[in-house]
Amino acid sequence: MIKISVIIPVYNVEAYLQKCLISVRNQTLTDYEVWLIDDGSTDKSGEICDSFAAEDSRFHVIHKSNGGVSSARNIGISHAKGEWLCFVDSDDTVEKDYLLHLYQGVGLQKDILIIQGFKTILPKGQFRVRTFGTRLYTTSDIYQLFLVLNINRSGYPFAKLYNTQIVRQNQIHFIEQIHYAEDVMFMLTYMCHIHAIQTLDGYNYNYYIRNNPNSLSQRIFSFESEYTCYETYLDRIEKLKNRFNMPQASLMKVYNVISEYLVRRSIGSMYQSQTHKPRAERIKILKSLTTEQIDFLTAYYKECSWFHKVTVFLLSNHYYYFCDYFNSLIALGRKLFKRNR
Repeated sequence: MIKISVIIPVYNVEAYLQKCLISVRNQTLTDYEVWLIDDGSTDKSGEICDSFAAEDSRFHVIHKSNGGVSSARNIGISHAKGEWLCFVDSDDTVEKDYLLHLYQGVGLQKDILIIQGFKTILPKGQFRVRTFGTRLYTTSDIYQLFLVLNINRSGYPFAKLYNTQIVRQNQIHFIEQIHYAEDVMFMLTYMCHIHAIQTLDGYNYNYYIRNNPNSLSQRIFSFESEYTCYETYLDRIEKLKNRFNMPQASLMKVYNVISEYLVRRSIGSMYQSQTHKPRAERIKILKSLTTEQIDFLTAYYKECSWFHKVTVFLLSNHYYYFCDYFNSLIALGRKLFKRNR
């Protein structure tokens, strides 16, 4: 069996793609395959993929209509023949030992997630490094990944090895209805089916932050998409909490993040120009929040922004119309700020 299947979703990245694929082709570990999923590119990205596949039999190309990065990765997973899955973004690069270093973390235990560090390169060339150290975390101490290393903040699909059999047997996939943090949800879902996590010292992945106002990380999506993300996040954390007997204190930061997802991203989406909802529908949604959800927000908001805290206060006191008016003002203020920058 091939050791590693590398999955690369591709969409309109002709300016960066060749450099990415050259770095993947030059790996010191040679027993791997690459699945290039051209997600309906309208530039020359598809042609670049085809040229690499023609020159190297390890590279395979699938051209599809545009369906988003999650659908592209899911198609890659369905075609993968490797024992392990690895993801690379098409506008990033990897060092020559990227796959080798990851594979060196593979031992006798197969129900495991392998994680290494990465370098984040900013638009002006500055960079910062995220490393984890070499350590095997098992059932008794996986909680430390959340408490000390904030692993939920490093849910990127890259710089990790996933066991293909575990992914397939448990039908783990990227949720296509979610357009933000879908990679975090994939990692958390996978963690619900393993017994150990191996972190590795060093970093061999170069993650580029581009000056792209249309970047998915800069956008708020529909209420339905954002709310699904919030629900999935909370569900996966609760499953992990029970599976690994995580102490409540280790999850305080995570719960604050989930609280932010419900307020800033889910509720906030209703006031954005592209995902705007009519006032009557907004009020209906605010009133539909359950007592359990309000209690959750009240318990986990202290590390959040001031306007998050105000929203929680208004909701907890059932001031739905004031809450709607307040969030409308916040959205207007953000719009004016961006316009005047």
